[in-house]
Amino acid sequence: MGPEEFGPQVTSSSTPLDNPMSQFREVLAPYGTWMDLPDVGWVWRPDPNEVGVGFNPYSTAGRWVSSDWGWTFESDWNWGWAPFHYGRWFTTPEQGWLWWPDNEWAPAWVDWRWGNGFVGWKPLSPPGISTGLRWTFVSANNFVQPDVESHLLPEAQVQELMRQTQPVGEHVVAREGYWNRGPEPEEVARVTGQEVPLAQPMTPPTGHPPRASATGSEGAAPMQAGGSARPPDGR
Repeated sequence: MGPEEFGPQVTSSSTPLDNPMSQFREVLAPYGTWMDLPDVGWVWRPDPNEVGVGFNPYSTAGRWVSSDWGWTFESDWNWGWAPFHYGRWFTTPEQGWLWWPDNEWAPAWVDWRWGNGFVGWKPLSPPGISTGLRWTFVSANNFVQPDVESHLLPEAQVQELMRQTQPVGEHVVAREGYWNRGPEPEEVARVTGQEVPLAQPMTPPTGHPPRASATGSEGAAPMQAGGSARPPDGR
């Protein structure tokens, strides 16, 4: 089973994983369904029995932690290293949330908003797909709490929160589009008066040299925590 089975939209110009599409398929198959969508290609739909009927990527079963590369989603699921650091999420009326596989890593493929005591994020959709993904907001005081989903503000408040917040974060150029580092951890700590939780050491993004302040370095054994960059070799 090779990458070609996931459709022409999948690229493999960089190699953070050996045969990444095959690996994603094997890892995620027990927790959802792979399907071939017209004009999109192969995507993965998480099983509601596994993630819950109200599943929201980058909110359900996890928390936000700070890393040398920006805010990263530390998932409670042991398979969370894949769909929250690789690929992109989007929705369809028929299928709900779907994950489009790709092999470029980021701390989180989301955009950010910040201001007036609130923080918001939105998944970045796959290249060429526009589905009007919705923003998610929490009070800044609840941003770094475990189980962040339990602190989400009502969807009815989103439009008002959009007016109260502004785009924030450095856009880092990726192979396709960008990823966003998010609000500065020092600002989060100042506004909330809380200690910012830190991610475990992680492998740098594909094509980027390690930062001088990074705990890990190229060649270091990758770690498979919720904020890990990639799975151990041989998975």
